[in-house]
Amino acid sequence: MKRHVVGIDIGGTKLATVVADSTGHILNKVRKPTLAERGPEYALQLLFDMVRETVVLAGLEQKAISAIGVSCGGPLDTKTGIVYSPPNLPGWDALPLKTQLESEFQIPVTIENDANASALAEYRFGGGRGYNAVLYMTMSTGIGGGIVLDGQVYHGANDSAGEVGHQILVPDGPRCGCGKRGCLEALCSGPAIARRAQAAVRKQLIDGNASTVLLDLAGGRIEDIKSEHVLEAGRQDDVLALQLVEETAYYMGWGIANLVNILNPDIVLLGTIAIAAGDLLLDPIRKTVSEFAMTRPAEAVKIAPAQLGDALGDLAAVALVV
Repeated sequence: MKRHVVGIDIGGTKLATVVADSTGHILNKVRKPTLAERGPEYALQLLFDMVRETVVLAGLEQKAISAIGVSCGGPLDTKTGIVYSPPNLPGWDALPLKTQLESEFQIPVTIENDANASALAEYRFGGGRGYNAVLYMTMSTGIGGGIVLDGQVYHGANDSAGEVGHQILVPDGPRCGCGKRGCLEALCSGPAIARRAQAAVRKQLIDGNASTVLLDLAGGRIEDIKSEHVLEAGRQDDVLALQLVEETAYYMGWGIANLVNILNPDIVLLGTIAIAAGDLLLDPIRKTVSEFAMTRPAEAVKIAPAQLGDALGDLAAVALVV
């Protein structure tokens, strides 16, 4: 009986294929650069080769594989498996990825937005185990999310649910990559934190009262200040950095409180920056959520760091089909 699955993680910079058993245990994996500038035909052929290579490295034959799960940046249609022009994959315009893979391997293929797939992985293998309503949010280059309710990803009317980073908090706020102003992503993503830190240091220098270690951590170059420098300075009790952390936690907590009121989740799992920051960021987020959310959903929800770490990309694709 076929008891193994293949997981494919497609990103703008790397492709990864894994083989896992029925429990989600990874048996082997292969990673290679996407070389997205070469277009989708190159990437598809590379994926075909990588799948076969991974199956062989796992000591299996293709007939032992029962399903293939694919985690890919959207927009995409989970029913048809068509990928629609992801910003980091040029040329992937209405690409029938599901059909191409099924035609190549004669194996059922499930395709999911990477944020939704990550949410499902945390639900099945990570911090969401044992909960019915799980909200996963990543804090990195952007703020994405996925919603799992009773074991199922909530997709919405046309696979657009889970865009948690594009709730508008400050209508005249900074411009977001989506074109709107004042989105949660424009306030709390890694680049947004860096921009606010750079502006704050410039103001200190202009005012003649620079007293932050942020500039030293960035090698003396304001434009090189990043969100990780803000966290490191905050751990050193740097006053400016702590103000930036509090501001980030305030907006992040505000956005989460909105979602808590709407979804009433058991748990909110925060990834990437929140994992690196730990309670330095999570504690003030929890405080803001408790103040802004309605009492009953606020009492029910747990806010915690995501647990899968570097394994998330591998398990996201596997979670779709295991």
